[in-house]
Amino acid sequence: MTALFSLRTAFLVSLVVFAGVLNANGQTNTSSREPFVLELPGVSQNRFTLPIVRVAVQDVPTLKIRVLEPFAQNIDYGRIIVTLNGDGINRGCNKSRDLEGKIVICGKREDRLGGYELAPGKNILEIRAVDIKEREYYASYVLLLGDKTAGAERPSWTNGVPERFKGRKFAVIVGVSEYKYNDAGLRSLDFADDDARAMEEFLKTPEGGGFFPADIKLMVDRDASLTALRSALSETAKKAGRDDLVFIFIAGHGAPDPLSSQNLYFLFYDTKVVDMEKTAYPMAELKRYLDTQVLADRVFVMIDTCHSAGVNQKTQSLVTGRQLTQTGDENNISNFYLAKQLYKEKGRSILTSSDVNEVSRESTKWGNHGVFTWALLEGLKGKADLNGDKIVTTGEIFQFVRSSVQAATNFEQNPIALPGSATNVGLASVKKPN
Repeated sequence: MTALFSLRTAFLVSLVVFAGVLNANGQTNTSSREPFVLELPGVSQNRFTLPIVRVAVQDVPTLKIRVLEPFAQNIDYGRIIVTLNGDGINRGCNKSRDLEGKIVICGKREDRLGGYELAPGKNILEIRAVDIKEREYYASYVLLLGDKTAGAERPSWTNGVPERFKGRKFAVIVGVSEYKYNDAGLRSLDFADDDARAMEEFLKTPEGGGFFPADIKLMVDRDASLTALRSALSETAKKAGRDDLVFIFIAGHGAPDPLSSQNLYFLFYDTKVVDMEKTAYPMAELKRYLDTQVLADRVFVMIDTCHSAGVNQKTQSLVTGRQLTQTGDENNISNFYLAKQLYKEKGRSILTSSDVNEVSRESTKWGNHGVFTWALLEGLKGKADLNGDKIVTTGEIFQFVRSSVQAATNFEQNPIALPGSATNVGLASVKKPN
């Protein structure tokens, strides 16, 4: 791409795949989103089928979900699952039906036994259903409450006394701009490889922690295959002890599986979009890796992939971030799961480049980097030393990167960190002036 300002994730809409999801027998189903209609009684008279719903109010008293005929007759109420922001809310829902199909009505929480609570700004509503033939249906809605800055400012992460440790430091760094298989509409990127190389070079400096070159696994473009990634992660886990630090950085494409849009993947050099299950790296696998293989108490994960590709169920294609609001598209909620669901262990920190349904941007004006990596490097090199103690901690990086990216993109891109992440891990030292 030669445009001055390009999107981190770019797919052609000409990709033709089978829409829907696979059932237990491996057969392809109809459009997984088609049965569902969302209504917001008391707020709007509209019926919502598009994946992004924006309303001016901050309070939504009732969520009304319709499962339309002819699908509804083959779906039992007990197999309709509704979640809000990752938490099941079925216990607070009432069930009924009319001539159009089955209805699930969920109310706000009034006690600890049921109902839902909305967060300021963005909320993620997901609906799953399975019919009597084991065909699966899925749709997600991003509920945008108020203006674009609502919920954008999050509580500041505390910056305690920097923790010093004498352990070893390991890094797995990935940057994929070039992809082997472009026939399915997968485009190359401009600067993901530059992002990875710049991160590696900084980590080897005294200010970046002085990582030994042998302890850094750098994979760029052709070297960043799925097999190479798994090998690097496995080798790092075997070497890193409990007192050591593991640093993981990934820059490149990410997307939902066109055949099953609730399954989310990182895309590597040899990924085939038409066969993500076998050729891409599942986000859930990264969780299992951290939970079951990594012993290190200090783990820092930086994800500079916006996962902006959605699934257009009507045209049977992947679509770019610019087109996520067109009719029939499935949502991009990858970063929601990265930040909220995957990393909850004490001592672990994760920062992703963008919030739900946002596109991570890259440009020459950010030094031939993605804006997230640009802000990250600027912060690590000293600008994030908010208290002037010459140590940049995870908490300071969280605050600096988020505010810098918001300012650079006019709140169109909002990096997110998992609340509760370790904030006192020293990541870099500030070079003293001569």
